[in-house]
Amino acid sequence: MKFVEAVNLIESRYGMQAFDHLEDYSEDEAVQILLEERKQSRAKTGKKCARGKDPGPLALKKMIEGGYAYVDIAAATGLGMTAVRAKTKKYGLRELYHKTHPNVRRFDVKVLCTNRLTGEQREYKTMSAAERALGLYHCALSQNTKNGKTFAHGDWEFKRAN
Repeated sequence: MKFVEAVNLIESRYGMQAFDHLEDYSEDEAVQILLEERKQSRAKTGKKCARGKDPGPLALKKMIEGGYAYVDIAAATGLGMTAVRAKTKKYGLRELYHKTHPNVRRFDVKVLCTNRLTGEQREYKTMSAAERALGLYHCALSQNTKNGKTFAHGDWEFKRAN
């Protein structure tokens, strides 16, 4: 008996509602064919809510060297952002990541701040120091000063120092 024949036979015998509870009709040969097909199809596709698997250190290293950001790695592997960060730390790939993505880390990025009203200029060693000193929210400067852009907040104008 083929799959289509089994479906038609079950529909004619038990009606459409039988497909919701196939286990109740397990003595029928047609139902056994459908249950076996259901097992095979689930094994092929995986569950909808299945979590990603650890790709391993070599795959992560290749992704990082290929220019993948944490977001891209998370999308490719099915892992969460926190899991990707933990895996790169576990495998000792954080430094490699920050070498290939120098704008991500905010440690050695100096910030030039200019007051537009008075002309006063300040230079901070890190973005975090500038954010704390001028009362900005965390990561405001790293988001808004990428690629040579200037960011204005109140009377102050911020720019990454080269």
